[in-house]
Order: sequence, then structure tokens, then C-alpha cells
Amino acid sequence: MAHILFADTTHPKPYDFNDLKDQAMGGTESSLLRTTAILANSGHHITVFQQARTETQNHTDILFTGPDQLTTVEPPDHVVILRKFPQLKVFQQHFPKARFHLWIHTYKNWEYVLKRAISFKPDWQLITNSKTHEAHCNQLLNNGILGQLLNLFKPKVKIKTCYNPIPAALAEYPKQQRDPNKLLFLSAPNKGLAQVLHTFQQINRHLKDLKLYIANPGYREDHPEEVPNVHYLGALPPDEVKKHIATSLCVFYPQNSFAETFGLIYAEANALGTPVLAHDIGAAREILHPNNTLINAQDNDQITKTLVQWQRKLPEVSYRKEFDESAVCQQWLNALK
Repeated sequence: MAHILFADTTHPKPYDFNDLKDQAMGGTESSLLRTTAILANSGHHITVFQQARTETQNHTDILFTGPDQLTTVEPPDHVVILRKFPQLKVFQQHFPKARFHLWIHTYKNWEYVLKRAISFKPDWQLITNSKTHEAHCNQLLNNGILGQLLNLFKPKVKIKTCYNPIPAALAEYPKQQRDPNKLLFLSAPNKGLAQVLHTFQQINRHLKDLKLYIANPGYREDHPEEVPNVHYLGALPPDEVKKHIATSLCVFYPQNSFAETFGLIYAEANALGTPVLAHDIGAAREILHPNNTLINAQDNDQITKTLVQWQRKLPEVSYRKEFDESAVCQQWLNALK
């Protein structure tokens, strides 16, 4: 089996599976941990490098290490760099015989194409976390005007998709009594919260019993705006998040300013049987259950009617096997061939 090194060179503090179990955590970091666990369970040798880590730690057959210990790491067959293209060159100096992969979780703009021009001799590929994300990156890097120009001098960027894994145990979570007037926002404030609050205020004039609960994944500062019928929950541990999702009418996400490349909250909410009131932006249509209808985030009348309809009868949404352990493992095995 292969030795795969995952490198997170940006997160400001070390994290591991204890944090995943007990604390609020960003989607990228939680997906990295779940993915490494899946690959380790399939027999691969996994090392996780974290820039902020000061000492080596073994956890569930996965080696966590930091900059001071990098020279002692057994040379990997594959290096998966999280987020940062320049780190490909940094790690290539340490592991010149490895194959390199850049795993990104955000949409990029045209300036990202210029990074293709940076000299990096080894063969490398891009890993995205949805087919929607892959199509966007392919258009940007390979098929746009700048990309086509670079194709004359450099090979096209290879792109593969590996979904973020969603724990199958969510589908077994005990059914809860839902509050038909409870709406839930579960994203970082920069992901359209201002628009969501404005929309809620407009709708709350007509559906006066509605209450909006706002949680924060903890990796961005939040400066709450005091709004009637809005309750701020702060950063919540996973067990509390699940309970809030399971007892809400829906995850309330009517914004069209931030596009999710995957959207963990889409898949996790649906796995718990809770629909997401979301705009058709980014990967929403791909990741949400087919029964989870989408709305126009700028159409308050449609949003109001949808909420009233869901108060009468919720759409039947559920866990999708495309995101389970075996499916995600196969996606990574295909990507690492």
C-alpha cells in the first residue's frame, strides 16, 4: 500500500481526531481528518503534516507531524498539499520522488491560471471536491483564454474529484421533535450571513413566530448584529450541532453571494433528514438530495411560500451513499493511480 502525506501549511493551530469529536471545526480540516482515516483503514500509510504542530503524535495509525520533524518522515509515494500551490515546490525539495496533488476547497479566479506558469517540473494534478468544482477549475485552468495559451507550452492540468466524506452514522441519528418555527444558519459569517439576516427580517414580518439560530464553525471572528428573533449560538461541538439540525425546520441559507464547492452543511443536514433552503449556486444542486428543492435567494415571496409549505410537510431527504466511506475511498484510489 502507498504512503500518502497530507500537508496543511495554513491552519493556525494543530488539530486531530479528538478535536473533530469534541470541538467546532472548519469543513476543510474535518474533511482532511475523515479522508485520512478512510485511507488508513484501507491499509495505506498516512502522515499528516501541520505547519503549527510542534511535536509528533500517533493517532489511530496516522502520524501527525510538524516542520521540526519533517526531515525524519519516511519518503511518501504521494504528497497531497492542501490549498497552497507554492507549497508544491517546497515539499518537492523534501520528497523529490513523490507524486504531487493540490487539494483545494474554494473557487479560484483568473489570477490562479498564472500559477500554472510557475516552474514545477514533476507531474502534478488538482483534486477538487465536487464535479461542479472540477468543471469550474477545468474551464479556468485549461479551457479559458489564458489556459489555452499556456496549453501551448505546458501540459493541461489533470483534475480529479474526491467528495468530502459524510459519516454514515448521521443517518442513524435518533429522530427528534422538530420545531416548525426554528431556522438554523450553520456557516462562517463571510458565507452570506448579512444577506441571510436581511432576508430573515423581511420574512419575519409575515411569519412572526419564526426564530433564526446562528452557529459559527469557530475559525472566523463573529461580530453579531442584534436582530429580533435571532439567537447566536457561537461555536458548537458536533453533538450539539446534530441536535440543532435535527430539531429545526430547515437549514436557512438563502444567499447568492458565496458559492460552496461542496457544502458540508448541505450533505450533513440532508443526512439527518433536514432540508436546506438554499439558492442554486456552486455545488448546491449536485450535493443536496434530489428532493431538496432550491429557491431564488432574492425572491422573498418564494422563500416565504416554501417555508409555509415545509411547515405543513417537509420534503423527504436522506443520506447519500456517494459520500460514504467506500465511495470516497474509491474516488481517492482513482485519483492516486
